[in-house]
Amino acid sequence: MRAFFQHAGRFLAWLLAYGAAYVGLFLDAASHAGQLLREPSRRLLLKQLYFTGIETLPLLTVVALVTGYASTTALYGVLLQDMGLTLDVFRALVIREASILLVAFYVLARSGSAIASELASMRQSGELATLYSLGIDPAAYLIAPRITALILSVTALSIYFQVTAVYGGFALMSIFSNWDYMLAIGKFNDGLEAGALVLIVAKTLAFGGIIGTVCCQQGLAAVPGPLGIPGATRTALIHSFTAIVLGNGVFVALFG
Repeated sequence: MRAFFQHAGRFLAWLLAYGAAYVGLFLDAASHAGQLLREPSRRLLLKQLYFTGIETLPLLTVVALVTGYASTTALYGVLLQDMGLTLDVFRALVIREASILLVAFYVLARSGSAIASELASMRQSGELATLYSLGIDPAAYLIAPRITALILSVTALSIYFQVTAVYGGFALMSIFSNWDYMLAIGKFNDGLEAGALVLIVAKTLAFGGIIGTVCCQQGLAAVPGPLGIPGATRTALIHSFTAIVLGNGVFVALFG
């Protein structure tokens, strides 16, 4: 029993240390938000938005169409072709949960890993030390644009994914089955609630902030040596994935 409490204490200390580091970095980046309107931070923000958001759209569109069509088809069959019940379950599971998590994990795998490895490489090559020596705060030049871009991208991509899954997925459903497209769209829109939409936006903002903050922090904390960059990237992915899952659980527990 004593050993258990010792391990639990060490784990809690480790968790608090990482949590403090992540919160501190986020607040530091937030304090430099005004720099985003100036060069070169603005240019880096736009570049990160393009890489994370625009370049992601083609493949994400395909995933959204398949997700919308496949989930609607499966639910429609399981629920004995009850359109109203199918749309209720689709709205609760796909729109409020699955779509947001899919986008967050996709952005994490594509952009979060790239950010962590890039910053880790800059640390190992001495670029970060050079910035400090020139009096340039990396939080303003490197971190704030990346975190902001990820927050905006995850939110925008989640909304795009949901719209594509609904309108595109329902269109495919109407082509390959006896699904009344206009009736389904009307019923789906009638079931939307303002509170649910606010919750969706809040979750996407939070998940984007988690990905950006964790990946930036792990990149900045990369250790020297050949294992520094892959280690930072791996830890960033694991911590971000865990934080997103736990954060989603908190949202569900608090708001249903």
